[in-house]
Amino acid sequence: MRSSYGDSARFLDLRTQSDSLKQLAELAQRASITPLVRSTAKKIIRNCGSRDDLCELQAIFDAVKDGDPDVKPFANGFKYIADPRFADYFASPLDSINECLNGACGGDCDDHTSLIAALGASLGWKMGARAYGPKGVDGFSHVYAVAAYPKRPNEAGEWKRVVGMDTTVPRAQLGWEPPRGNVLTAWMD
Repeated sequence: MRSSYGDSARFLDLRTQSDSLKQLAELAQRASITPLVRSTAKKIIRNCGSRDDLCELQAIFDAVKDGDPDVKPFANGFKYIADPRFADYFASPLDSINECLNGACGGDCDDHTSLIAALGASLGWKMGARAYGPKGVDGFSHVYAVAAYPKRPNEAGEWKRVVGMDTTVPRAQLGWEPPRGNVLTAWMD
């Protein structure tokens, strides 16, 4: 499996879906503290009021899925583009943003997931990567970002709900998740 981290690339031996999901969440977490990801996220939420959690999630979702003409990397959104047939390629969120700035803006569900998770985490959100597989089928066939809502938990340390942020499904809206099935979530710490 080939993974890209910023300017470097390496091959990883990930034996399980759980390992792969953890690696994807880790990739997003590392990128979430970089100036490029944080400044991009701040541009995306520029029209949201202070502490307007729902607006922030909606703005990130919309910019990645459909585009935001005022945010240069995502003027036209982040298109779904399949991986090579022979490899599961993980692009870092930094690479994805830089590729968008150079006119090559897109990636598969892994890339969408790490990008959205990094953008959200850079603004203080508890973000995760969720793998999905249809009910009655072994394994997982899809991955998407999730956010714990609201941004800050209650006094007991609990969030009200998990919000799906799947930008690769044309009919999906903020909060949409695939039909009941098997899920596995790797949360960013």
